[in-house]
Amino acid sequence: MRFVDAHTHLEFFALKGLPIEKAKSKKDLISMIESAERKPVVAYGWSEDILGETIERKDIDKFPFPVLLMRVDAHIGVINKKVMEELQLNPSEKFDPEKGYVYEEVLWEITSMLKPKEIGWALIKGQEEALSKEIVEIHDFVDSKIAETYFRLREEGNLKLRVALMPFYKDYENVLRLFDKYGEDDFLKLGWIKIFVDGSIGARTAYLKEPYRDKASRGILLKTEEELINIIKELEAKNLRVAIHAIGDGAIDVVLNAFEKADIKLKEHRIEHAEMIDSYQAKRVKDMGIVLCIQPNFNPVFMQTYIKALGEDRARRMNPLKMLDEMGVNMIFGSDMMPFDPEVGLKYASQILGQEKALYYYTGLKHKG
Repeated sequence: MRFVDAHTHLEFFALKGLPIEKAKSKKDLISMIESAERKPVVAYGWSEDILGETIERKDIDKFPFPVLLMRVDAHIGVINKKVMEELQLNPSEKFDPEKGYVYEEVLWEITSMLKPKEIGWALIKGQEEALSKEIVEIHDFVDSKIAETYFRLREEGNLKLRVALMPFYKDYENVLRLFDKYGEDDFLKLGWIKIFVDGSIGARTAYLKEPYRDKASRGILLKTEEELINIIKELEAKNLRVAIHAIGDGAIDVVLNAFEKADIKLKEHRIEHAEMIDSYQAKRVKDMGIVLCIQPNFNPVFMQTYIKALGEDRARRMNPLKMLDEMGVNMIFGSDMMPFDPEVGLKYASQILGQEKALYYYTGLKHKG
């Protein structure tokens, strides 16, 4: 089989020097940090479902070096006192100093400052992992530094995977300049421009119509409808398509309203995840020619998180593959690195749709310029 993974972050391999995703308890995780050779410690992949409990700042404050532990969904992390002191962070909606939790842009900015500066080796490692799982094309979300590393790997003859580079909106113009300088070919093409509108269910930052079951909050809206309209118009004027991260049903409404009011002309703009989409929203998606990038691996991996955060009823309606397929919504599947293995999503999707159709959604929509 030959898979297209339409939602990846190969840079995460640079944050796997410490295999915290394998920790079975908080004690295991702390022991890993104690034995870490590389400082500061910046590691990706913990989950309270596996640890049996969450991890907080008090658990890692004893370390005299900076520690950032990113949850598996990459929308919440925990930092220790050393990071707080060095960066002089102020409390906000996206930083809880008591628990040491950092969310969304604050998390990503800290990660960018603390992660290894050279990540070419990590992209090579991710490529090897992809090819071993018969993934032949990825749509990888990048800033200009990661994009430049991809161009360097191609120049050195070390790129064996087809990659659609998906620039983050704040950095997309720099990525465009790289394409102007180095050009596209079969290995590297420009994909969609990434915009975040909300966070994740696990971090309780996905933007919902109704509050979470276990938190008096509807999540965080990262872009207003008006901001989105202006961005979509700006990018369409340059013949560029967007890939908008929207998980909660509230966020999906904001995105669809923005697409309508922006009077989009291009087909195949994307919504990433759309986990809480309902049939009315799905009809709007189909009518506007929007593509949904869905992660079928999320239901088997995160159902207990969904139930805890949303309750049984909403949880069981997450990622409605059958409804979207029957309505004829244009879909493509991706892993979001949770895990980076199409077989997990394929197994689940095949139970819902049959293997032939599930395989189609992993290969049916290639990158389109």
